[in-house]
Amino acid sequence: MGAIHAVRDAMQHLAALASVNASVCAQSAHPADVWPPIARGSTQTRRTSLTPQRRTRLAVLLPLVILAACASAPESLSTASTSSSTSHPSATTAPATRYNVSRFPIEHYDQDVDRWIRPDAPNYDQPLLSAQEQAKRFAAFRARYFGTAPRDPSPWNGAWLSTSLLNAAGASQIADSQGRRVRRFDNSRPGVRKTYGENFQPHTPAWARAIETNMALAQLDADHASWAYDARRRGITVDNALVRLLPTRDPAFYDFREAGEGYPFDALQDSALRPGTPVYTLARSNDGAWLLVYSPDLIGWVEARTVASVDERFVATWRAAAQRELGAIVQGDVPLADTVPGTTNAIYRTFAPIGTVLPMTRSRDGRQFAMIPVADAQRRAQIRMTALDASALVPMPWTLTPRHMAQVMKQQIGHPYGWGNTLFYNDCSAETRSLFAPFGVWLPRHSSDQLRAGKRTDLRHADIDTRLRVLAERGRPLMTLIHINGHIMLYLGNATQATQATPAGGDDTASVPMTYQNVWGLSPADNSRRNVIGGSVILPLLKTYPEDPDVRSLAGKPLFEISVIGGDASDSGDSAHAPDVESEEEMPQ
Repeated sequence: MGAIHAVRDAMQHLAALASVNASVCAQSAHPADVWPPIARGSTQTRRTSLTPQRRTRLAVLLPLVILAACASAPESLSTASTSSSTSHPSATTAPATRYNVSRFPIEHYDQDVDRWIRPDAPNYDQPLLSAQEQAKRFAAFRARYFGTAPRDPSPWNGAWLSTSLLNAAGASQIADSQGRRVRRFDNSRPGVRKTYGENFQPHTPAWARAIETNMALAQLDADHASWAYDARRRGITVDNALVRLLPTRDPAFYDFREAGEGYPFDALQDSALRPGTPVYTLARSNDGAWLLVYSPDLIGWVEARTVASVDERFVATWRAAAQRELGAIVQGDVPLADTVPGTTNAIYRTFAPIGTVLPMTRSRDGRQFAMIPVADAQRRAQIRMTALDASALVPMPWTLTPRHMAQVMKQQIGHPYGWGNTLFYNDCSAETRSLFAPFGVWLPRHSSDQLRAGKRTDLRHADIDTRLRVLAERGRPLMTLIHINGHIMLYLGNATQATQATPAGGDDTASVPMTYQNVWGLSPADNSRRNVIGGSVILPLLKTYPEDPDVRSLAGKPLFEISVIGGDASDSGDSAHAPDVESEEEMPQ
């Protein structure tokens, strides 16, 4: 009972800190004084329920949260925190906090999707891509998962695997990449950036050695491995699967005293695979708990329990159904359950996040069903059916209209930020991938690679005024991605900002780009503190923010590129692109 009370008291302490931060933020200058056109009072409050999987992950992470709350200001953090207080004495400019972390008051900016994608707009139901262009992109999307042509990089396509990954060059690249990854997290090696565990202690050499031994890297050596295509290595995910850079659940945090590091930025967490994702196993850990898999999106380690093997009959049935009609989940975390023949009680299997794709079929009475894979006692995949209505599952490709984009955004906005899909929440690039997937537009995992989806304009050498002007002139609302230093966002269109009074008594106005993004937060140039947003939001790209004039504008980062989907130079999701075994997302700031 003492431990339970300690946890309760720690959580109450965290709630009190949050309340203090909120009250301090409330004292900052209200943007209505300087931003009447877009700083509205209305905001959507979303209460996100935790699935059983998220509860399990949260239970693992709870000690880390409690440790952070019970520690004194990490001051070797104290130096940064003290200097921050000295540099920003006014509560009207920067919320003061002894923990070096404050909350950016995102509610100062209208979070109502209908405010920015207006239902009364004349183009609300007009397609944003031509039928021909959307069909082309969907064909490439489906080929990446289930294709059989020589250039279709599907994990189940033996012809493609044999000529790409499963050859001497591919084998060498994978083996070298895995070796470099484990060395990157070995704190005993010279020049390695030190990583820490969930207890704030640096990882030991023994920790790295144990992971390396479990990887059994010799099986990835072309001199020891048989790299011929093996149909028995095909599989499918039967659950949501976190993708790790190394086969371990242990986190690897960089220095938690620095902005953009520490929780939730586990440097070993790469992404997540949704239920029903085809995979091909490249290697298995010594203990059998982990598989190194090739998926339609990336290569990484997943827990073996999340994958079931598939035979030729399963593959043929699943492929044929996907060719007839492939469906996409457009509602948040849809439960997947089925009824075993001869029983009446539905069995919950897992949940499907937005952007999950599953073959679908219809009954004679018009009900629609999704096919889901489940594992039998021998870890072989079996097909089950789950009934899902039209609000949860739509046939692909869903027509890419502002109405449908808004519908998906309304499901996603307000959800927490999850670096690399931590706790199965989205980060910035997972957010855009989830948003576009129902429309058959495939986007790569990493933010910098997503610019391949459209016509690119590199503005890294332009000043901030030029960047914002070019974006306003060349950007297509809802179809333009903005990439800045490892972060990606979607351009919604322009709003007007009142600037200063004119001699005639009116106001000068400026056109300001509005964005939809899943963002961790904003920080000053010296990274001395954090202004956390921590979720998917609607946010203007401003040169300065009245809540905290010292934070860096996202538009002022060194790298700034835009990509218009549907532009002439796009690759339309070219199926020849395979996941890069070396690609890793940049750590955010």
